[in-house]
Amino acid sequence: MKKKRGEVERDQTECGPGQSVSRRKFLKATMTGVAIAGAAGLSGCLTGQPVARGAGTTPKSVARYQDRPNKGRRCGGCTHFLEPNACEVVAGEISPNGWCRFHEPRPA
Repeated sequence: MKKKRGEVERDQTECGPGQSVSRRKFLKATMTGVAIAGAAGLSGCLTGQPVARGAGTTPKSVARYQDRPNKGRRCGGCTHFLEPNACEVVAGEISPNGWCRFHEPRPA
């Protein structure tokens, strides 16, 4: 059978408007999500690497991070700095004497 222009062929496993999802498919998808989330949570425990709470995800190269201050500005004086050596924005361990392009001085 030839399709008309703009007509989409639907897979029988897809649910469209007004169709319901079987309980089995719902539970399978939910349990898969729970397993993935649990595995991600355990990864820090299994690697033995301390994970700072609220630590950032931006790679150091993207943040242009450097281990030295820039014009007197340093991570230790930034609003994003997390004691003792983490950042809300930049991923990984950072130096309190470092600097990145996301530096925001703490209010005086």
